[in-house]
Amino acid sequence: MPDTSTTEQQRRGGRAILASGMIGLVAGIDNLGNGLAIAALLFSGPLASGLGMGVGAVLLSAAILALLVGLRSTQPDTVALVQETSVAVLAATIAAMAADMPDAPADVRVATALAILGTSTLVTGALFWLVGRLRLGTLVRFFPYPVVAGFLAGSGWLLVEGALAMLTRVHAPLATPRLLADPTILAKLVPAALLAVLLVAALRRSASPFILPGVLVGAALAFHALTALLGITPDQARAWEWLPAVPDGAVSLPLPTDIVAAADWSRVLSATPAILSVAVLGLVGLLLNSSGIELASGRDIDANAELRVTGGANLIAGLFAGPSGFVGLGMTLLAGRLGAADRWAGVATAAVIGLGLFFAGWLVANTPVFLTAGLILFLGVELLLEWAVAARKRLPRGDWLIVLAVLAAIAGIGFIEGLLLGLAVSLATFVYTYARLPVVRLSTTGRALRSRVDRSPAATHHLAEAGGAVEILQLQGFLFFGTAEQIVHRVRRRLSDTDAPPLRFLIVDFAHIKGMDSAAATGFARIRNLTAGAGVRLVLSGLPPKVAAMLAMAAPDLEGDPALTQAIDIDHALEACENSLLATAPLPAPALPSANGELIHHLEEAIGPHPRLTDAAAALDELRLRPEAVLIRAGETASDVYIVGRGRVKVQTTRPDGQRLRLRTMTGGAVVGEIALLLGQRRTADVVVDEPSVIYRLTAATLARLEREDAELAFVFHRLLATTLAEKLTRANLVIEQAHR
Repeated sequence: MPDTSTTEQQRRGGRAILASGMIGLVAGIDNLGNGLAIAALLFSGPLASGLGMGVGAVLLSAAILALLVGLRSTQPDTVALVQETSVAVLAATIAAMAADMPDAPADVRVATALAILGTSTLVTGALFWLVGRLRLGTLVRFFPYPVVAGFLAGSGWLLVEGALAMLTRVHAPLATPRLLADPTILAKLVPAALLAVLLVAALRRSASPFILPGVLVGAALAFHALTALLGITPDQARAWEWLPAVPDGAVSLPLPTDIVAAADWSRVLSATPAILSVAVLGLVGLLLNSSGIELASGRDIDANAELRVTGGANLIAGLFAGPSGFVGLGMTLLAGRLGAADRWAGVATAAVIGLGLFFAGWLVANTPVFLTAGLILFLGVELLLEWAVAARKRLPRGDWLIVLAVLAAIAGIGFIEGLLLGLAVSLATFVYTYARLPVVRLSTTGRALRSRVDRSPAATHHLAEAGGAVEILQLQGFLFFGTAEQIVHRVRRRLSDTDAPPLRFLIVDFAHIKGMDSAAATGFARIRNLTAGAGVRLVLSGLPPKVAAMLAMAAPDLEGDPALTQAIDIDHALEACENSLLATAPLPAPALPSANGELIHHLEEAIGPHPRLTDAAAALDELRLRPEAVLIRAGETASDVYIVGRGRVKVQTTRPDGQRLRLRTMTGGAVVGEIALLLGQRRTADVVVDEPSVIYRLTAATLARLEREDAELAFVFHRLLATTLAEKLTRANLVIEQAHR
């Protein structure tokens, strides 16, 4: 019995080869038609004598691209094509060159045109390969999309203008519209326009790959049938410019040595801006097509590998003066749908084009001028409809207006000028939009945002009243000249606000800042001048090293400025400001009627007067601890609650890398460890003595005994714990509220 799995594999292989043959036939015929049209666009008017050589260069380039990219691409069904968008740019440049050399021999003009074409492809290939070799393919995708869309729309305009130039034999025919009313021109223009309209309508109604070649072949047959019926000979058709003035067999392949020897290289050098533009925008086009194939096929594509492969193919094609190209989005997706899962799709396409080279002379001589012009006109109209009209539905109004501005500039001024205008407008729009984004992440005062220092109730109450003298600005994003002005405006407005409490401290936190330019750094020197003039201390917290270095470069006198302070983070900045406010606060001094007077004072501040406060103080154990003594260790079972009588402790945790992170600081009157005790949990952080301290301990055993024997005294302690928890919950809610503003 035959192996069914082997039989199925053979069937699949046969279907794949058949699919590759079909896509090769369709893509090959499409390339032949486009190649004739592109050559006719490039070599018309003063360059008409070079049409045969131009056809050879275009078709040879198409075959090289299809073969090499198909064999070496990371995607086996890739079909590479000569791209008409780059040709549109070069056509205008080449036409201008030919118009500026009216007295030069025809072979010099043709060789110069081929040199511009080949040099452009060589530069494009080198750029592709270099970007792929450096693995920078993803960076090019940051090229402003409206500018790319405007470029494509502008390329459509250049193709339309080029098609009209093919029919009128006049460079920039739209500048002299009276030419379009000439009966001899209308005889070619009307059928070309009808063909373009027919192609647009047919391809929008059907996605079949056979539509385009079918319409072109049908139009050519109809032309020859009609002329034969009317008795018009081919020589008469050529005399009326209905057929190209190229005899059969005139197609030839350009030799690099002949081009180098005959070309005017000063003219090639003057075309450098257009050559570079074609290379850069070809890079963008390749990556856009690759992204489209990724999205449509669901396959991941190595953009850098594709750049290297396509770059090598363009370098070889450029040696023969052919135009540049890269993967075709539509043909590659069609190859995938037909099941061409191997590399025969590209090989078959190259074979059909190569076979067409043998008949290219006959095709050129017998292809009506209106057909090649109509195809170019169709390609231009399609680009205009896609990127200038349909783009309105998928782009915001501002981006769409940029597209129209680039299109108008390309049409009215020039291609390079249009691109520069688009880049300038995109940059200005980006700066304007980004400058309007909120660079201030949080704007609040010391009343709402406090340091992680737990203080006595009296100190807490004073800070709640006097905290308005501390203004806090937390910044975010990247600071540049546009966003820095927002901060200067806020500071100036706060300093002039007579309804707010007098400002004593301005904290500017940089913890969420990614970077800063020199203009923004200069803006902070202005802020320092504003605050210093108003007698306000400026505190900069959380400065990243790069931002600090930028500030030091822009305003070296900030270092050591008595009106400016730096803090490692916003918590330390707030703590320093609070300490300054408390240093001049009229806080009541604790009465010390007994040895426990300090503790009783803290208890009374927390829960108010109570006749059992003295008994409560007597129930606690007194601990006198030195700095770095561990009061609570993370992971221990909670069994005690502590009240800081005098001194200071810190709550900290240890990161996996061994670095210690301060969570809170607690001073006289603070209660420590109540949550873990009430919930019966293990300790979650260490509590370490920060300075010589007197601490009072309430053990779990003492609390349990009081609950059994002295309910009133137990109530005093429970009230203390409840009050402490309520205050901490209030502070946590304030922090959450500030974070969501």
